[in-house]
Formats: sequence, C-alpha cells, structure tokens
Amino acid sequence: MSEISILPEFLINKIAAGEVIERPASVVRELIDNSIDASAKKISVEILHGGKQLIRVIDDGEGMDRKNASLCFERHATSKIKSEDDLFNIFTLGFRGEALPAIASVSKVTLITSQPDSPNGTKIEIRIGYERLITDAPVWRGTCVEVRDIFYNTPARRKFLKSVSTELSHIIDVVTQKALSYPEISFSLIHNGRDIISVPEAGSRRERFIQLYGEELFNEFFDASEEGDGIKLYGFFSFIEFARATRNYQYIFVNRRAVKNPTVSHAVYNAYSGLIPKDRHPAFFLFLDINPRKVDVNVHPAKREVRFDSPEEIHKLITSSLDKNLSKGSPVTMMQDTPSYEWTETRGPFAVHDSGPVFDSAGFQTDILTYGAVPHARYFYIGESFIAAITEGGLTIIDQHAAHERILYEKFLKKTSVEVENLLFPARIELPVREYNVIMDNKKLLHDFGLDFDEFGLNNVIVRALPRELLKADIKGLLLDIASGILEEQGTGKEKLIHTTAARLACHKAVRGDEGLKQDEITRLLSELEKTEMPDRCPHGRPTRIHFSIRDLRRLFKRE
Repeated sequence: MSEISILPEFLINKIAAGEVIERPASVVRELIDNSIDASAKKISVEILHGGKQLIRVIDDGEGMDRKNASLCFERHATSKIKSEDDLFNIFTLGFRGEALPAIASVSKVTLITSQPDSPNGTKIEIRIGYERLITDAPVWRGTCVEVRDIFYNTPARRKFLKSVSTELSHIIDVVTQKALSYPEISFSLIHNGRDIISVPEAGSRRERFIQLYGEELFNEFFDASEEGDGIKLYGFFSFIEFARATRNYQYIFVNRRAVKNPTVSHAVYNAYSGLIPKDRHPAFFLFLDINPRKVDVNVHPAKREVRFDSPEEIHKLITSSLDKNLSKGSPVTMMQDTPSYEWTETRGPFAVHDSGPVFDSAGFQTDILTYGAVPHARYFYIGESFIAAITEGGLTIIDQHAAHERILYEKFLKKTSVEVENLLFPARIELPVREYNVIMDNKKLLHDFGLDFDEFGLNNVIVRALPRELLKADIKGLLLDIASGILEEQGTGKEKLIHTTAARLACHKAVRGDEGLKQDEITRLLSELEKTEMPDRCPHGRPTRIHFSIRDLRRLFKRE
C-alpha cells in the first residue's frame, strides 16, 4: 500500500495555479482585481509578446507595508474575509488569497510596494524554488507587480499557450471588462511599447462605453434600467437591427464582476425571441447590483460563474426591463410585401409572372391561384429565402441566400475572379480595441481578399478599396464580422482562417431572404451555382437546395 504524505507548499501552489492561472490574461485579471481592491484610481498594464514574456501591473492604490507584502505570497492569505459569515457577504474581487502564490509558482515574480507614510518601500523577488529575496525600495504610493516568463517551469502548460495575437486578444478582453465595470478608474494597456487601451476616469458607464467603443457603436444600443427587491439592473442592449452573427458582444457583470450565468442569458434571449432571426444574437452589456447575500460568487476557482439565491427574480427583472424597451410589434422580418402571383399552365413547364393581387368573382383579394398560358418561365420566388424550380423530374426548392453564399465563397477563395474597386470616398471606420487589433494583425490576409485599408489613428482604419461584390456593404459591420470569425478560429492555422474569412465575406453580402429576385436574376443565380465545386452546400454546411422527385411527391401525398 502506498503511503499518504502531505504535499510540499510549492507543489500545492502549482496545483492551485492549474485552477486559477490558465493563460496570461488570467494573471492580468487577478492583478487588476488586487489593484481595484487596494482603492487604485489609476491602473496601468504593460505586456510583452502577448504576456508570455512580461506582465507588469502598476497602480496608485494603498500599497502594503513589509509584513503584509510578505504575507501576500502565502496561500489563503487575504485581508478580504475574516470569518465564515464573510463568505456570504463579499464585496471585494480577490478574496481567496490564491492568486499571488499561484502566479509565483509558475513564473518569475517581483513585487514593489510602498505606503506614503512608510520610511521605506518593499521589494520582494520570488526566485527559483520559491526562495524570496526582500529588500528596500523607494517610497511612493501604490504597488507594481512584474510577472516574467509565465509557465517557464511547467513546459507542458507553456506549449498550450496560443499565438501572441490570440493571447493579446484575451488580455484586451480582460482590461475592457474591468474598464467597463469601474468607469471611475483610469486604465491603460501597452503591448510591446504600443498603446492599445487608454481611457481616463469617466463620469458614468455610458461615458466609459463611448471611450472604449466609440459613439458610432454606442448609437446601436439603448440603455435600460430596472429595480427589484435588493436588485438593480442597468445595461446597454442592441437594437434589433444590430443583431450579430456571433455572441462576441455579450457581457454580464454581477456586483462589478464579469461572469457567465445561464439565467441572465436566457432572460435576454427570451426578450428578443421573435424579434430577431434565430441564427442571430443580441449584443448586451448588463450590470446587476445585488445584495451579496443573494449571490454565491464562490462556485468557480477563477470566479467566472455565480449562483443566485432566487434566479427566477433575476429572470423576471431582466425580461420586464427589456419588454418595456423592445417593440414587440416591430420584429425583424425575413420577407417584405411578397407579391401575389397568377399561375398559368401549358402542356410544357409551369410558368409564373407577377400580375399583382388576385381577386375572386366578388371582387375580394384572394390567395386562390388561377391558370392561363405563359410557357417559358420555370422559377418563381416563394417567400422568405426560397425559390421553387420546376424540373422535368420533379420540384427543387432553393435557398437563395445559401446558394449565393456558396457562389461568393468560392469566388473569394479563388481570388482571381474577385474584382477590386477603389471607393470614391475612402471610409474611416472606428472599431472596438480588440477587433481593431485583430483586423490590423490580419491586414495581409484581408488584402489578399481585396480589402485595402490602413491604420488611421487610435482604433481607426481608413478603407480605400473593396471587392466589387462588397461595394454596397456595411463596411463597419463587415469588419466586425470578419474580426469575430478570426477570433473564433484563432490557433486553428492559416488555411482555416482563409476559409473562415471567405465564408464571412460571402455571408455578409449574399442576397437576403427578403430580396425577391427577378426571373433573369434567378436564372443567373442558379447557373452560377451549378458552376461551383459544391453546389449542394453553403460554406457553413447547410443545404443550398432540396429536390423532390415525382416519386417523393407521390409519397408525400400518400399516393404510394
């Protein structure tokens, strides 16, 4: 029988690091939390190579004396809780006392801290083997924590880190979340000497939103608020026209902590149900202030999830607030004013032409179809995204959006068939920080697709040329969709990014369901579809067409 032994402290910390420290962004999150809890008014984050080489967080908070500075590297050492009762009344962020020892166990850490009224500051260096070197430091107000070479002593963990751009995007997300939660604090993020985020103290969440995302994007949202029993809700929610293809713009903050919670998400989606297409997603920044005794923040090692004491109250509050602001009478429709058609029949194929509304013998408009002879047309627009094609062997239903996606997708992949045109007036586009960096990091990839743009000031790009197929596109929406696709596929390889980007470009400009095509347009669409390599599937794997043979029709009508 093997002997039971108590693990050494250093190994215990490494195990804790596996739960708390997943990547450089986890380090940034924990250090910012400590700065916020120290009443900092200014927090600066400096990183090198996506945080893999260096993470430095400097604040102007309360600082620590030498005794407390030394204790902060001990496991479960915290100033945030004193008794069991405090576990159910948590107002602070870094309450567990696991972060600093966990970070120090997998990286090289230096802490410099001081209080203005102390005779000396304190510098602590954590060396290999968890040896500590404590020396004097200059007197100032605040704390600086420097973390170098994350996972240097755990190569198996280090090799799972993603590319510099991927790790940077996660850090940008963390700093953005903290900045949204604490508008009264000034935040900055510098990567490889370049300013990424720089927002001064703001007077409100609305002002902070505009600082981070720009006024143009802010205008796509409405704000909503609601109060219940010990609960306050405030948030920014997208108008139904701004529904997105991904869930990227979805943030939930509970007592200023960024979290995930299925109750909150379900309530938001429930409010938008029937107002946006099923494959689109609302964007929202939702802030809940709730009595700490009504929420458990201790259910996840990294504090990313919370559990509510009365989730039904939360659900009801969110739904009530959104119902007041979202117009249930104005859903996003997938078809508009579909024309009534008059059928004509001959011995050959059926034909259809738009004769306007059909009236019965009493003069009332009716959906009953009448017959006569127009022998040439073989296709007609049914409604939504569907076209019916009458063939000798039966009936084919085509999804015009999916079909057009396939055509454009293969055009973009081949690139040689894409014609690029200069814009008459170059477009200046302001993007959110994370998306801006993704677009700039992938400039060559997008240039190969015919998008010609350059950097134009902080978080702005100037677009000079586009593929002809995209000339009438919403350029900002296009860039946001491309960035979302790249973020989702980061780390999967260049070939996958190429296919993902081509699919996003195709989807963005493919003919929509509410666009009723004319006969010649339908003919051209189906002709081009036949020339593609995979005419039966769109880039996302959905069918472009479904065929019903005469035998299939007989079965459907129970004739077999």
